[in-house]
Amino acid sequence: MRMLPRHRAGSTLAIRNKHAVAAKPNEIKRGPACATARAYDQAGEAYGAYADGRAAHYCSTSRFAHADNIVWDSLRKSIDELSEAGITTLRILDAGCGPGTWVRRVAAYARRMHLSVDATGFDIAEGQLEIARRHMDGAIGASGNTRVRFLAHNLADPLPWSNGAFHLVLCNYIVLNHLDRSALPGAIGELCRVANHRVIATLRAVASPVTACIIGTEHVSQYHHDRHNGELRLVLKDGSEHVLTLNLYSAERLKALFGTRATIVDLRAVDLFLSRFALDENWTAQLASALPGRSQVLRSLRVAEEQLCREPAWLDHGTHILLVARPRAHIVRGISGRHSLIKLARRRGHPEIV
Repeated sequence: MRMLPRHRAGSTLAIRNKHAVAAKPNEIKRGPACATARAYDQAGEAYGAYADGRAAHYCSTSRFAHADNIVWDSLRKSIDELSEAGITTLRILDAGCGPGTWVRRVAAYARRMHLSVDATGFDIAEGQLEIARRHMDGAIGASGNTRVRFLAHNLADPLPWSNGAFHLVLCNYIVLNHLDRSALPGAIGELCRVANHRVIATLRAVASPVTACIIGTEHVSQYHHDRHNGELRLVLKDGSEHVLTLNLYSAERLKALFGTRATIVDLRAVDLFLSRFALDENWTAQLASALPGRSQVLRSLRVAEEQLCREPAWLDHGTHILLVARPRAHIVRGISGRHSLIKLARRRGHPEIV
């Protein structure tokens, strides 16, 4: 992989590829956000295959399976809490939903729990939203008791939902990293504002390994991440060029930002070791699978991660930081626990966008 030369601060690099998605009247039209949207749209189905694996309904087949399972455990625990509290319809928002993988996972699990689902996913990439709608049409969650909407929205802008409109709000992996630094506090505030039970967010850690965001690094021919200016520039092996906003954050910074609007329930490093040894058919599969004693080493690394993942000195060294927060603003005064959740579940009037 050849590194790109450093460009002047403030310079931009447009996508130069005849297959780039053309602008639409309702497309996100905001400089860096638009460039990021085009990059994900150009990646198309390849992004989902890279990020989620071929069997995206499950968390066990991709190169990020270890991380996915950690995030899923937090999400499943929150759904179980709501079910035990008497919720019958789960309202969930996936901010930066991409191809809709996590919405489909939640819908499938909720059906097994005999819960109805009212789910909304939004993204800045119209092409990824089209993939999400297409995949959802034939998914297990597309049934009479499951209502799913995917819409275009920029997380840098205020969210068009009322306070506490959703039980769970997700913002997985690199979505918040793509925002300008100045937009991050407001976006976190909005995520906490529209949630009434949990916000579950994962972000790239400040000491995380190299990422190309839209596709595996094996497809990259030139790479430069300007951490000072938060700009990632790529040239892929197909000749396309991309520029994306990519700001990395420390656990302390995230804890401070979320802590103004919510109580931190969990804060941990995700994937301290495993991705460095993960099998990838395009990259390391043959070499890694041949290592003697590899399965025992991986088990030991999982144990080591669980021992270290919440230690302050290790938090910034995972691939991602997982933060689980309980919003403060929507607790009904004088009502707590099970009764609070039931009262919130019976609320009406949250907006409906198809």
